[in-house]
Amino acid sequence: MNSKILMGCLFAASMLTTSCSLDEDPKGQMAQETFFTCQADLDASIHAIYEKLNQTQSWTNPMYPQWQGDDMTANPGSNKQAVAALDGFSSDGDNKGVTDAWKLHFALIKACNFVIEGAEKTPTSKEEINIALGNAHYWRAYAYFYLVRVFGPLPFITSTDLDVQNCTVASVEEIYDLIVKDLKFAENLPTSYSKAPRNHDGVDAWATKQAAQSTLAAVYMAMAGYPLNKGAEYYGLAAAKAKEVIDANGTYGFYNDADWSHVYSMGRNYNKETVVGIDNNWNNGSWDHDSELTSCCRFEGLGDGGWGDAWGEIAFWKRYPEGPRKDAIYAPKVTFQKGTKIYRTVDWWEIAAEDVWEAVDLKNDPAKDKEAYDKEIADLEKKVAEKPEEYRKVSTGKYEQRTFKKGDQYIAAYHPMFAVYTTNCDPSNSNIELKQPYDYTKPNYTNMTNGRRHRLIRWSEVLLWYAESAARSGAADLTTAKEYLREVRKRAVTDFENVTLSDGTKVAIANMTADQLAEACYIEHGWEVAGQWTQMVTRRADELRMNELKKNFDYRVANPEVVVAKDATGKEYKAKESVSVVKNTWAGDNSIYCPYPTVDVEKNPLLKR
Repeated sequence: MNSKILMGCLFAASMLTTSCSLDEDPKGQMAQETFFTCQADLDASIHAIYEKLNQTQSWTNPMYPQWQGDDMTANPGSNKQAVAALDGFSSDGDNKGVTDAWKLHFALIKACNFVIEGAEKTPTSKEEINIALGNAHYWRAYAYFYLVRVFGPLPFITSTDLDVQNCTVASVEEIYDLIVKDLKFAENLPTSYSKAPRNHDGVDAWATKQAAQSTLAAVYMAMAGYPLNKGAEYYGLAAAKAKEVIDANGTYGFYNDADWSHVYSMGRNYNKETVVGIDNNWNNGSWDHDSELTSCCRFEGLGDGGWGDAWGEIAFWKRYPEGPRKDAIYAPKVTFQKGTKIYRTVDWWEIAAEDVWEAVDLKNDPAKDKEAYDKEIADLEKKVAEKPEEYRKVSTGKYEQRTFKKGDQYIAAYHPMFAVYTTNCDPSNSNIELKQPYDYTKPNYTNMTNGRRHRLIRWSEVLLWYAESAARSGAADLTTAKEYLREVRKRAVTDFENVTLSDGTKVAIANMTADQLAEACYIEHGWEVAGQWTQMVTRRADELRMNELKKNFDYRVANPEVVVAKDATGKEYKAKESVSVVKNTWAGDNSIYCPYPTVDVEKNPLLKR
């Protein structure tokens, strides 16, 4: 990062406060008067936007509200109480997921407002000013799109001038009107850039016309559903906007990779399946934030530093269709690792048939002295004597003795494990990441950060958005829409022609009615983005649109056992969710939306529901 850009980033970071209150620091206003004096200033202001953008997703806290979706759940213990509270629809205003989601997205909004207000002062070409303004409007729309689906009504902040800021709480519809206006402005952006950091590694890192159009399709779909319920008209707008991108794809070159394991592969980090992405740690650009997600899906206690932030929800995993996509989204097996060696591989529901209390063989562990080994054996023998019915013992010699506890599960989490963000390591060094599709049989990269590009919108989503919106808008000919659904499924599942709907019926794509096609596309998008809290439209966002979050709440309150597997003898393995719902009465929007952060409510008394 050169010094001019660094100065701009630090300047913008210093002037962007994050709460709408009467005691904001006004020094940013004074600085703007002497900024935007050259093209380098303008570039620095855009780099500051991308700096703030990175921080909205660098780690899991700002994404915690997405755990309300039926694809993900949380560890109820460890240090995961904040995400567990959101998962259980029972958060408060001090929850770090709530506060980080709020402050980091509003910081991005204010960085965008700074550019929107000042860019035209820059003595540079009209083209460069329009590019800067387009990027600022696009990412402001993105930030508000995230916030309005998480918090509902919001402060309407479109200026850095404290005298003209509207700190009242705008309605959901008013916020959406601003989002649409911003995105329509961003449609004037170029379709591609020619040089770094705007374009690198064959992809456009800055916002483009097609990014704005794809995002508008998602926004119109959200407006068509809950809570605005604008219906078929807006689904028609969504279909038309998605089709504009699809029809111009001969120029853009987006594709669905034939191999699903490549979709999130670090070996294809900069791919053309991604329509809109957030770059991380790109060494020739201005942003220097890593993606801190490589350890988030691995469970704690597996030996490779996993955080266990996101667990797979059991019922969703159970009905997830088999095929290459499921094998890429979820780890087909759970592995235990020591150094760079995988020493145990089990199914997540598997009950221990080996050691829980392990007396290490001296022959294989000469570093352990005989006295320590004898004490360990004695302790195990005492446990056997106290509860012999719970243990079995295998002995092949005094110092090769093992005592096992019956019936314990190998995996304390006892949930499916996502693999979306996990990567492998070099066999000789767990801190060296391999740039290849993730392979659960190989050792895992143990550094918590990497340069992963976060895929906000993928090509498969644009196809599904068109197909679902066309079906819900009353389009007369759904032949193309059905073909797009088929295209998404054919690389993902074993039986791509027949789709299981929510009532359990199986319908061939060719025979679907409009309603069946719409439901099939909605379900399919859920499979596509399962466990991916960095998507622009997560599973939780889809369920909000369809007003189905209460179903998740009811499921978590009831918490029925789910039969997850059977062994060769027909014995059933059952599991239940781990997170408890503390507030077990549904409260409508007060259950759906996060509370406003306590500190901001104290500063701004207008923040009331």
